[in-house]
Amino acid sequence: MNRRPIRVIAHRGAHEAHPQNSLAAYNAAIALGCDFIEVDLRTAPDGRLLIKHDPLIKHDDYDRLPSFDDVLDTAKGRIRIYLDVKQAMPASIVAVVEKHRMTDSILTYASQALLRELVQLRPGWPCMPEASTPEVLRDNLRTLKPPAVAFSDWNFKPEQIALAQAAGCEIFLDRQGKTDFPEFWQAAIDMGATGIQTDRPTALLAFLRAAQLHA
Repeated sequence: MNRRPIRVIAHRGAHEAHPQNSLAAYNAAIALGCDFIEVDLRTAPDGRLLIKHDPLIKHDDYDRLPSFDDVLDTAKGRIRIYLDVKQAMPASIVAVVEKHRMTDSILTYASQALLRELVQLRPGWPCMPEASTPEVLRDNLRTLKPPAVAFSDWNFKPEQIALAQAAGCEIFLDRQGKTDFPEFWQAAIDMGATGIQTDRPTALLAFLRAAQLHA
């Protein structure tokens, strides 16, 4: 069994007792001792970067949604961010992250095109492409030089895992819904996952700590 510590990624924060993608959920993840919070980023019509998973609609009260600035202020020095870019311009992302001096605290998950724009703007930007197919992953490993690769059930396969491992990348796997339970966490670890994104961070942390796979 892999004995290196496994990183816990709280999907939309620790929302077991708090609204998803809320500052309360992010603070709960910090209190639990998670390693990352997953944050869904969108752009409002007025240009503000806001946090919401589903598309922004005209009836949304934008002032009640956390801003990207709010999240960075909450996380700084306390937890890292798995940034899931739903709708935002690369230059806007760079500007806010650099304003907070938090480039080293973020992994950016986005479309291949957006990640390539980020790297063109800021060579070495910490990207996290989807594992996708072996051919696409090879290309992204070469052009993006990512520190981590994101995996889903459909592409968590030996060939993609081996490519990411050979490149020295972290392997972050989504485990949600029916696969967000101990037998599936263990299977992921046995196959090489170094981080698990979960909707059940309290239970996952207890499982990992019992196995001496998390502090």
